[in-house]
Amino acid sequence: MKNDALARLIYAYMAIYIAVSAFAAPCSATSVMLTRDGFWGYVVTTGTAVLAVVVAADVAINDWLPDRYIFHWAQPRRHWLYATTAACYVTPIFAASAYFVNAAQLFFYVGMALFGLLLGYRETQAKRGITCAD
Repeated sequence: MKNDALARLIYAYMAIYIAVSAFAAPCSATSVMLTRDGFWGYVVTTGTAVLAVVVAADVAINDWLPDRYIFHWAQPRRHWLYATTAACYVTPIFAASAYFVNAAQLFFYVGMALFGLLLGYRETQAKRGITCAD
């Protein structure tokens, strides 16, 4: 799936962005999740950042480096990485929805979660050898 490498790298970057925005932007849904949910908010935020780093490493190693370099652990699990990261995108909205509703953040978080599910679906189709023309 080397065609989607840039989109997957941007997806990982945005996941790192929401993890960092939890500490830098006090009105973001992730920040509200940290302040209201405490330990579990930190677990989700840290998990999102770790997943994003793994996705970025997977893109960099498996797609851009020569074929002799392979991130063996991530390659067969790519679709699960995207599905789990998509869940991490949606979790702050659910946690913060009891305290505030912001349409722009709702659109962003849900849109990025749907995009992650789309990337996971495309990865699954690529593993089966199905192209867009089939």
